[in-house]
Amino acid sequence: MKTSVLLQVSNISKCYSCGEGYTTALESVSIAVHSGDFLMVTGPSGSGKSTFLNILSGLDSSSEGDVVFMGESLGAMGVGKIARLRNDAFGFIFQTPHLLPDRTVLENVALPFQYGARVSQEKITLRCQQLLEYVGLNEMGTRFPNTLSGGEMQRVVVARALARKPKLIFADEPTGSLDSENSQKIVKLLQEQAEAGCAIVMATHDTSLLDAGSRRLKLQKNRAAA
Repeated sequence: MKTSVLLQVSNISKCYSCGEGYTTALESVSIAVHSGDFLMVTGPSGSGKSTFLNILSGLDSSSEGDVVFMGESLGAMGVGKIARLRNDAFGFIFQTPHLLPDRTVLENVALPFQYGARVSQEKITLRCQQLLEYVGLNEMGTRFPNTLSGGEMQRVVVARALARKPKLIFADEPTGSLDSENSQKIVKLLQEQAEAGCAIVMATHDTSLLDAGSRRLKLQKNRAAA
């Protein structure tokens, strides 16, 4: 099946000043990410997996190279436009759930609707209820995060990432703090999204999960230079 290129990554790298020299946080990388891809990003600690995801999603900028999303360079976008892009087209899943403790589960899933194009409250509630049912938490919408297990909290994050029907999901070690059973649940949900046409870029150190992806990218450990 023919798929479209969502992200074109061209020779991106990231360096930081370090005393009189510099440290390379990410070696040069070029890759195209298509709709329906499940790209597993691997590499040793310090190889730049999180930096890579942050640059691709516009949370950080590269020292060199360019990231183009659906024909438009992130480097040419203003801060406001990138923020809108992240809210409308991207979903995010991190190792730490980052749920608001004073909001219910359903309210946490609905957070992306506070920004961007206005959606009626009725449609927001319906969408969030559908997503909670999808991740197996349909009876927990009125509960608060501190009453959930780690695996349940991470499934809430998956639901939140899907709220605005993103074209691309960035998952940075999403199973890093979970046991094997809950890790498999999260990866299965991401596989289903890829099969539905959403692109997934997932950084992981867990080699047991790699076969779940459709593609792999192994990053090399950074090096310091004088």
